[in-house]
Parts: sequence; structure tokens; C-alpha cells
Amino acid sequence: MSQSLIGGALFFIVVVILLIIFACLFYLWTKTRQLERFASRVRNQKADTQPAETGKGSILGFSGKELYDVLKNGSDTQEHLIEIKKSYVFYLSRHLESAIEQGIIDQKQSKSTDMESEMAVGGTRGDVNSWLPLETLSKFYSFGKSLNTAMETDDEVGEAKDKLGQLLREALENLNMQSYTDRMADLIAKKYILSA
Repeated sequence: MSQSLIGGALFFIVVVILLIIFACLFYLWTKTRQLERFASRVRNQKADTQPAETGKGSILGFSGKELYDVLKNGSDTQEHLIEIKKSYVFYLSRHLESAIEQGIIDQKQSKSTDMESEMAVGGTRGDVNSWLPLETLSKFYSFGKSLNTAMETDDEVGEAKDKLGQLLREALENLNMQSYTDRMADLIAKKYILSA
């Protein structure tokens, strides 16, 4: 009789353990669903309240030629212009770098590419449409194409850095962003002149 009592007790314990396991699984399943609903709600709220400058292809509602014109003419409030410049400097740098890169590639392949004024530049805030005059882009393209990747003397490096600084000064003066010239020149020089 004690064996049947032990067998019944073991069966009872196994059933209780299985019930506890199923109860825990059910609890976890309901909590996961609640978290998923909460995350979905937060995601929707973020999408609704996100400012126009993030991931929408614009900075404070401006993009492309319109963004260029606002910076060139200073036709917005001073606070907005400062914010636009801070946000746009990265995208502008990438736009100019792409022209230099294309020039380097075309020089290696002995061909020419027609540049386009507008370009979608990706960044942490999403893509922003950057626009620059073809004249400006062609100068950076020509600089990249004439860039000697095997500069051997300090004079050649210094000359290339000076030319890059001059090009950037001209481009940034058109946008009233002269204060970014030195920083941008250093960053671009490190990528294309000093790394060679």
C-alpha cells in the first residue's frame, strides 16, 4: 500500500509542477503581448511627434535647393539658421566628399562622370537631400581627379591641403558657413590627402 501511495504522490507532484510551468508560460506570454502593444504605441507616438528634420529628407523643413537658398540668403530666423548649419554641416561634407571620391575613382579608371547638383546623403537622422551648384561640385570633382594618391613630399601634401582649404572656403562662404572651413578641411584632408 505504501508503493501505491508513493506513486499517487509522485503523480500529484508531477501534475502540480506541470501546472506551475504552464502558469508561468501563460504569464510570460501575456506580459510579452502587453510589452509589444506598449512598444507599438510608443513607436506610433514617436512617429507622430517627431520633428520634420529627422529621417524625412529635410532639416527643419528645408531640403535640396531650398535648403541651399535659405543658407545662402539667410532667409530664416538666426536661431533656425544656426540649427540648420549645425545639422547640415555633416551632410554637406559628405556631399563634397562624394564629388572628390568620384573624381578619384574616375582618375583611376580614366573616365569622366557628369555630376548632379542634388544628392540624397545618408546620416544618423536619415537621408537629407543636399543641393550644390554644379560649378562647386565640378571644382571638388576636378580636385579629386587631380589628387595624386602617392604624394611623396611634404610640399605636395601642403599644396593639396591648401587647395582643399581654398575650395572649401569658397563653397562655405556661399552658404555663410565659413566657421566650419577649418574643421571640414581637416576631416576631408585626413581621408583623402593624409591617408595616401
